[in-house]
Amino acid sequence: MPKIEVGASDLKRLSGLDSLSPSDLEERLTLLKAEIDDWRKDTIKIELNDTNRPDLWSVEGVARALRCGERGRTDHLRDMPAPSRKVTVNAAMKGIRPYVACFRATGYSLDDPALEALIQSQEKLAESYGGKRGRAAIGFHRAEEISFPVSYGPAPPSTVFHPLGEEGEMELAEVLSRTEKGRQYAHLLEGMDLYPVLTDSSDEVFSFPPVINSNATGRVRPGDDDLFCDVTGTDWETVQLAATILACNLEDRGAEIEPLRTAYPYETPAGRSPVAPLLFADSLEAEKARMESVLGTTLSDSEISGALSRMDYVLAEVVDGSVRGVLPPYRCDGLHPVDMIEDVAIGRGYHSFQPVRLSGYTIGRVSPRQLLADELRTVLVGMGCEEILRPVLVSETKLRELTDTTGRAVRLANPMTAEYSVVRSSLLPGLLETESVSGHAAYPHRMFELGEVVRVDDDGLTASEEVLAFLACGNDVDLGVAHSILGGLCRARMVNLELEESEDRRFVPGRSALVRIDGEAAGMIGEVHPAVLDRWGIDRPGSAFEIGLATL
Repeated sequence: MPKIEVGASDLKRLSGLDSLSPSDLEERLTLLKAEIDDWRKDTIKIELNDTNRPDLWSVEGVARALRCGERGRTDHLRDMPAPSRKVTVNAAMKGIRPYVACFRATGYSLDDPALEALIQSQEKLAESYGGKRGRAAIGFHRAEEISFPVSYGPAPPSTVFHPLGEEGEMELAEVLSRTEKGRQYAHLLEGMDLYPVLTDSSDEVFSFPPVINSNATGRVRPGDDDLFCDVTGTDWETVQLAATILACNLEDRGAEIEPLRTAYPYETPAGRSPVAPLLFADSLEAEKARMESVLGTTLSDSEISGALSRMDYVLAEVVDGSVRGVLPPYRCDGLHPVDMIEDVAIGRGYHSFQPVRLSGYTIGRVSPRQLLADELRTVLVGMGCEEILRPVLVSETKLRELTDTTGRAVRLANPMTAEYSVVRSSLLPGLLETESVSGHAAYPHRMFELGEVVRVDDDGLTASEEVLAFLACGNDVDLGVAHSILGGLCRARMVNLELEESEDRRFVPGRSALVRIDGEAAGMIGEVHPAVLDRWGIDRPGSAFEIGLATL
């Protein structure tokens, strides 16, 4: 969870709450899903538990939320002038680091607390929200050192540049190998023939994102009152929201924000000529009746609009039993009507809700299926087997190509990685994968897993099932080993076991069978096919079974 350090006097000044005591602040922070981690003299350490609200990761953000909770909505970025300057993007940036958002902040002279807060918010946004500068990196510059228009484009590694804090100029490639920041973030540019740079009208490089600013423009000091901010990255929303949050922070301190237009030669989610800072205006809608049902109380229209105003909503209205709200420009976390319902609860104050006694209760107990699973675990461990636990999501390659599992599997629509792209329809691939890395352990190996699988029938319907799978490997392992373990389980459960000749591509032909328990088809048993063992890199014979838990 993000942690920030704020100056107590700075927080009081920005929030307008002069008599803010530790107990008072602690109570107010609960509404921000935050808490005081430490308070020593003028330094307060705050732990923030809501990772969906990067706008709170600064003293300005916390002060803004406290101020709005006390006084209601405030306007942000509403009086910005029309953009008169622009940033031109080179077409080659689409394949390097495609997005940039820039603005200018004037009329506010930085003092020491403001500069410290600016640096901290820059680092928190870039490291946490920006994915360690991968999705978004931020730079602040002394604007008087930059001549417009600004260009964002590619540069060869031999380009000469004077990085911030270094004694002299060096090539961009040297920056990545010789400077601390360069070595820290060089992996973000690995494999690139050209590097992203920001240059002014005199072709002077003043920023080498996502690594470091130039020594001339990047040395921001107390007293500076004309700042240029650039945010570059690979994710459009992250770049734009980070720029908007920083612009709101500076505006809250008294700066005037000058937006800049960005000219792209390719399409972006906001067209080819967007303006930054972008005014996000996410809207949410919920039925008032549902809101009252979720919160467990009756609400007047004025209570709802007042609560949303204290959460800094740009618009909050109740029309014909429907509540519509528009989030402030620095927020982009409204995904579901319940998000707005939660904001109403926060804005109204948790203390305003009356507790209700439970009208009834039930005593929890272990389900019969879990009791069965625990009994089977005891029996299997008693027979010298070890339990393993594997993820429910697996690789389709391991399921299909390595193990020859038949039948359809449920695929994820947007898997983060191919390693976890389908829901497992069998436990055997997990057992085989575990065996493939267990060759160092003394043989024989006996392992099992109890878990859930999801299968798709011929009509495309999915059904989940609890199953038990067993695998034995060793020099003398054959079908009899798996059969004896399964027979022991059936005797312990006092059920009748029958094997019926059947073929399965995972097992050796003629050495596999359909398992019937009390006459009901329960699963398969057999000697694992040598081709399957070979694909997994297993050099000992193996036998296995997989049955439905319910049949026991």
